[in-house]
Amino acid sequence: MADADEDLERQAQEMAEKALPASLPKAARDKKLPEVKKKILERLKAQRAERKPVAVAVTSSSAPGQPPAPASFANGPPSAAPPPPPPPPPSDEGFKLCRIDGVELCGDEPWFADAAVRRRLRESVAEAHKEQKILVGLPSDEVVRICPEDGRVLGAGAVLRLGGAHLGGYGESDIAYAYRQLSRALHPDKNPDLDKAPAAFHRLSEASEELRQGLDAQRAALQQLVAAMGGTATPQMLERPQEALFAEATRMLCAVCGIVGEGEVSAVAQGRAFLSFSRSSKMFYSCQIKTLLTEWFEKTQLLDLYASVPVRTAYDCAPKRYRGQFLCLLNRAVIAEAKRFNDCVRGSWPTIMQTFPELGLWRDLRQAIQSRVWDSSGEPAPPVPDEPVPEPEPEKKSRSRKRSRSRRRRDRSSRGDRKRNSHKEADDKEYDGRSHRDSTNDWYDRDRTKGRKGPPIAERERIRDDTWDSRWTTSDGGEQHSARKEEEPVFISRENREVIAVHPTMGWRACRWARKWRAAMAAILPSGFDSALPVTDHEVRKLAAMLWKDIISWSKGTDVERVLGLYKCDHQTSKTFGREDKAEAAASRGLEPGLPPAEWCFIPAADLLLVVGEGLVGITTEGLFADKPKGQKRQKLEQCYKKRDTKDEVKTDGSAPASKAESERSSKWDK
Repeated sequence: MADADEDLERQAQEMAEKALPASLPKAARDKKLPEVKKKILERLKAQRAERKPVAVAVTSSSAPGQPPAPASFANGPPSAAPPPPPPPPPSDEGFKLCRIDGVELCGDEPWFADAAVRRRLRESVAEAHKEQKILVGLPSDEVVRICPEDGRVLGAGAVLRLGGAHLGGYGESDIAYAYRQLSRALHPDKNPDLDKAPAAFHRLSEASEELRQGLDAQRAALQQLVAAMGGTATPQMLERPQEALFAEATRMLCAVCGIVGEGEVSAVAQGRAFLSFSRSSKMFYSCQIKTLLTEWFEKTQLLDLYASVPVRTAYDCAPKRYRGQFLCLLNRAVIAEAKRFNDCVRGSWPTIMQTFPELGLWRDLRQAIQSRVWDSSGEPAPPVPDEPVPEPEPEKKSRSRKRSRSRRRRDRSSRGDRKRNSHKEADDKEYDGRSHRDSTNDWYDRDRTKGRKGPPIAERERIRDDTWDSRWTTSDGGEQHSARKEEEPVFISRENREVIAVHPTMGWRACRWARKWRAAMAAILPSGFDSALPVTDHEVRKLAAMLWKDIISWSKGTDVERVLGLYKCDHQTSKTFGREDKAEAAASRGLEPGLPPAEWCFIPAADLLLVVGEGLVGITTEGLFADKPKGQKRQKLEQCYKKRDTKDEVKTDGSAPASKAESERSSKWDK
């Protein structure tokens, strides 16, 4: 009994800790925890009492060997069986990914469907609010900050010091706390010598009201996005809605781009993508493909959300790595719509471009990479292959029966003279319709009108000859009769060299730099007719990291170098925000603890593969694949390197042979 009570105590403690929100201050949490635990413990004990077995009294008057008498229940009829236990909560185990050194996020990782990442993000927001405890400066400095002398109007979040990538989201309790701290310092009664104190205090009240109204708009947008995907917004998501709103907006863009398909997508790959989407309930809830496409392309409510202030506010509160991924998805969504509707997009997209001006910078870099891929003007023209001289075809032997039949006719004519006398005797006899031994070779010349039942024999022979000739080819033309069965159409795929070097529709020729990367993509990715690799495949991520490093080296000293700042890590410390308690560089919000600081917050792997591998690479919900012949074997990235010969041979210039370490580093990629 004591063990059972201890189990109930422990279970009540765990349930009470989960029931209290993590954002609750520690003092309030410690105060409420015993009361919540007590109520939960009482409910658990009551449930245990209801599930106790009922005492059963069995009569002992039955004789041995006879079945026992029916059991009599002391406390009335037995109670119903207890209900089945509730299903276990969703696992917090995230996606197992192999991290790339120096990179926080590589490619379109589905972080929005990772329960562990989402939980770390919420906990980091609560921890950031605990650390901040709004530092209020001198009243004169705060008045100048809230009401600048140059006439600028400070945003509501900036007035109350809420939001931003460092703090993350906020709720009503955070707004009330910030307003209370600042209003005490800026009240006009406490600052009669400051002329702008009343205006600053009034602006403080307006800012708090704006943020509360913004919370309502963000919650409405969140519920609309979740409902369109077939899910339900939980109270935990609605408490501080910025993180959840940004996650659902990213989920929506991933779904639309994955269903429509990007790059070179065949009908076979598109069908597998639909099947994969319908099975991915963890990533896309219970969303229906037809419903989502109708809501996205035929209506404007969902698209207008991306041009609204709530989504932009949620974007500003997200970590930088997720902001970079969001920009790439948003740009690919407009490209997919333009491809779907013959280079036409809806009127909401210009407004979205104004809401997210960072898109213009990213599009400039993407266009520069695309121009480099197809710029082969400085390279020699490829050699034109000589046209092979057609060899004369050997004379075909006739398969007709005319030649053999003519021989038979000559044989008949030669034998006819020897039996001339027998013909006269046969003419005097009456024809009985039967073939006789002495007349089997001369019937053709005797009488062409007599024969068996049906047409005359000569007519039957003519019909048989015509039928025979129509079935076989003639000896001259070699043409086939139209009655022959047509062969089934065979899919003719492009050769590997043509796939790598030439654009499939425009006919452009890729430059030498692009051809080596396209060759690696064709080797690593499977054929679109076979399968697809997930976007989190380690070989694909390593290839994207190497390509990104190459592009960084190429862009140094050019106009597009400043665009790389969108994806470079910003290491912020407490000193950045005026606090001296922590001087070391803090890890980015939501990352696994213990990870070293990275150089790049995001690598646009999918965009790099689509731009450099244009006409070759395709992406759907299922994953990545290449437009190459079916059944080709995949290779790893290390197998794409062509090792140079390591034999100890003297070089042509007389220098010493290369060392083993040097030869291992050398490859075709170093050219």
